[in-house]
Amino acid sequence: METVKFFMSFRGRLMLLLLAFLILTVGLVLALDNWARKRANEEVLNQSAQVKDAVSDQFTDFALAIGMAIRNLSSGTYLYHQIEKGEITLPDSVAHIIVADKDGNVSDTTLPDLEGGTVPVPEEEVLRQNSFDPVESSVSIHGGNLRTYDIPFIAARGLYWIVIVRKQEDLLDKIDLASTTLANKSRDLSNLRLLATAGLLILALGIAVAIGWRFTMPVGALAQAVRKVAAGDLKFRVNVTRRDEIGQLASTFNEMIEGLEHKRELEERLNQTERAAVIGRLTQAVAHEIRNPLNVINLSIDQVASRYAPEDEARREKLTRLLSTIKDEIARLNRLLSDLLNYGRPARLAVETIDMRELVSETLALVKPQADEQRVEVTVESDGTAVAVQGDRERLKSCLSNIAINALQAMPGGGCLSARVGSSNGQVVIDIKDSGVGISEEGLGKVFEPYYSTKKSGFGLGLAVTKTIIEQHRGTIEVESDSGHGTRFTVRLPAAGGSSQY
Repeated sequence: METVKFFMSFRGRLMLLLLAFLILTVGLVLALDNWARKRANEEVLNQSAQVKDAVSDQFTDFALAIGMAIRNLSSGTYLYHQIEKGEITLPDSVAHIIVADKDGNVSDTTLPDLEGGTVPVPEEEVLRQNSFDPVESSVSIHGGNLRTYDIPFIAARGLYWIVIVRKQEDLLDKIDLASTTLANKSRDLSNLRLLATAGLLILALGIAVAIGWRFTMPVGALAQAVRKVAAGDLKFRVNVTRRDEIGQLASTFNEMIEGLEHKRELEERLNQTERAAVIGRLTQAVAHEIRNPLNVINLSIDQVASRYAPEDEARREKLTRLLSTIKDEIARLNRLLSDLLNYGRPARLAVETIDMRELVSETLALVKPQADEQRVEVTVESDGTAVAVQGDRERLKSCLSNIAINALQAMPGGGCLSARVGSSNGQVVIDIKDSGVGISEEGLGKVFEPYYSTKKSGFGLGLAVTKTIIEQHRGTIEVESDSGHGTRFTVRLPAAGGSSQY
């Protein structure tokens, strides 16, 4: 058997499919991860830009507030008076401005409640640590603690603190918002990755099911074929469309079925040969023991009919009818013996040139009296062509007689028996058709088998002998039947002068 190449084998194709699916899965995961990274980076950059802008805006506002406080320190008025008059406006991110000396005494403020009051200032240790850098702290205003930036500076009258109270939505709030936004985006991307991974797993399951179905279908077909063969159907063949191991298995299975079918045919032939041998030995034993007494009885009947016939016309006619019935039964027994002898005896043909139109007419003339009694119309037709064959006249006549007698037995209530003789493609064709009860579909396949008969009497050898004789003459016989509407036998024999001669 031809070796299957690796990439055309079942294992090779399965490995290639799995490798392709692995590459596809890794590619999709990498593409999804790359897309998620880009989205995350874009969001980080966006939030960073927003925070950067917020930081820049807040420092600008704080610088404006510091300048506003320093300029107003020497004016002798409070900032809230200028705000009330509309002379100044606080920057967007600044809620209040407080200017205090080193002891926390308020020198200027935008809050009227703090005029002449005090605020906490950073301790000396904090000041020494931060020099003149802003110090982040808190101040209690109106019962709430607000985050502040305390900026120390030196004025003509000594050290002062500019306390800038930030608005609630300040830089830290924006940073917190940015962090929250980034966390939400990260969670959304994680959920998206989880959904994409689940989708890939579902896709993998679908592909695995499809691959499994695709590769198990041939196995299922082989299992069905095995069941059919086990049931006795040796005509079944597996359709081979693959070149892998499954295809080789299917081809081997078909070869096995062909071998089994051939073995069955040989067994049937052997059984037929054994039955023929048994019949041959049987006929040799009984032929002389039965035929000789039948001949004596037949001759005795003729003597009785000629010598002892009554003078009375009615009684003589009755005796003649009875003796005729006896002779018919003797003739039937002789035909049965002839069937036995012809089926079990090797062919010894007395070959001569025969006009089949004349032989058919002669045969049907023999059954004409019985046909008249059954009210069966008998006709013979010819197409006018030469219909001579080389063969054994008596054996061929016996074949035609068997077919005609079976036809009459199928029409007990009357009907039509027609024969047509012609030639086609170097063969003589004889069609014998009746309008009888027909043959069932089951019987059509068995009519030429020995011992098969639908009649109560006989051995069922008539048509089996007929088929054997036709085949001995290198011809064929076929049967067509429509149950309840009649039967048609077609005999084809090589025409005289053709290539199929003895």
